[in-house]
Amino acid sequence: MAKKSNINVPISLPAPTPWPGANARLLGVGAGLPIDKLARLANFSFDEFERFTLEWASGYLREQENVFEVQWRGGAGDKGRDVIVWLDAPNIKPRRWRLYQCKRYDANLGLSKAGIEIAKLLYYTSIGDYSVPESYHFVTHRGLTSPFQDLLDDPDQLRAKMLATWDDYATSITPSQKIDLSDSLKKYIEKFDFSIFRAKQPEELINEHAKTKYHLVIFGAPLIDRPAPPEPPSDVAVSEVRYIEQLYAVIASHLKLSVQSAADFQSSKYHAALFTRSRLTFYSAEGLFELARDQFASTELFDSLAEEFGNGLVFSYTEPGDEPIERLKNTVKAAQSLQLGAHPLAPHMNTKDREGMCHQLANTGSIDWCAY
Repeated sequence: MAKKSNINVPISLPAPTPWPGANARLLGVGAGLPIDKLARLANFSFDEFERFTLEWASGYLREQENVFEVQWRGGAGDKGRDVIVWLDAPNIKPRRWRLYQCKRYDANLGLSKAGIEIAKLLYYTSIGDYSVPESYHFVTHRGLTSPFQDLLDDPDQLRAKMLATWDDYATSITPSQKIDLSDSLKKYIEKFDFSIFRAKQPEELINEHAKTKYHLVIFGAPLIDRPAPPEPPSDVAVSEVRYIEQLYAVIASHLKLSVQSAADFQSSKYHAALFTRSRLTFYSAEGLFELARDQFASTELFDSLAEEFGNGLVFSYTEPGDEPIERLKNTVKAAQSLQLGAHPLAPHMNTKDREGMCHQLANTGSIDWCAY
């Protein structure tokens, strides 16, 4: 990339952190027309493009078949290596790898900039600092100039051009010395396979990023036609046991009797209806979880929504003077008016979801109606 950090040792890629202000990027009511993905990518700042590249490398490259490890090497001392994809474990010799060189400039990438990176690879592999990768991709947010793309399409012409213009790059290969085109280096370049040099076109980069869980957070999506939530099964499922036990405890407290199953309060229409509706709304919120998982490719979005409800409703479900059933009802009422800001799932919620989120929280143990 054009800007270099102080990183000089390889690091295995961590999970990228959330984008600042990511919610505002999502399309929704009042957000206006969508921004074309290529236009958005072309206008990324350096920091945004670096984050985007890390997401692509972490979410796409690392998930490719037969990839052992993805490393981020960008920084001082990287010797022209930004993102390394290791295909083999360290004990395999020779160890196969691929190189992705990330360049972010205000204009399309041409040979004047890319040639420096090609020269670095030629020099450092010629002296044995590292082996030749199986492939070398330039990754850009604006694409390439037409003359440079022509050179990549014709490896022999690219070789000839690098030899003819070597002096243009000789002082930029290492930070401490000029690398002249010696006879031995020239012979090495003449035999080098220049077909390894390729470009990751912006369209291809976006399409691959779209296969990661980070894509919709950056580029957004129109409001989704949400499918109907699943119907509660006739028998209580294992996945809902915890909140059901809490409902039994709430109803038992209100009726002043022991409750072990729904049959114990079927004679009370009020409590039977409360139980049935609670299950209905729990599964409605479960449909919201499936939306986050399947359409937004991120269960973390649902988790963050649950956290919003847990924090926003805390004074409703912890009021010490209330009976358990009053805490439950007051929490459900408060959930209907809770402000969720620009959370990506907020436009997809209905009143049943809001009520069901209370039971979702009870199911994870975040809420205990009888604890106070």
